[in-house]
Amino acid sequence: MQNIGLQKLNEASSMTTYRAKDKQNIQSILNKLNLQEKYFTVLVNGELAKNNTIIEKNDKILVLPKIAGGSRIC
Repeated sequence: MQNIGLQKLNEASSMTTYRAKDKQNIQSILNKLNLQEKYFTVLVNGELAKNNTIIEKNDKILVLPKIAGGSRIC
């Protein structure tokens, strides 16, 4: 992943972990990975990140699909 400023560390099922090679924001990462925010959630160093969250070099980024469905039992 040389062109997008990320190093892929791990891929397990539908979750992928990256390490940032440079400073950027979450929205630019999702764009570079061709992912839409409405379908994916991003954690940076274990913390939920928003699209405008700035990541620094060597931050650990976990990209996970959002999950919906099921039923609520009251």
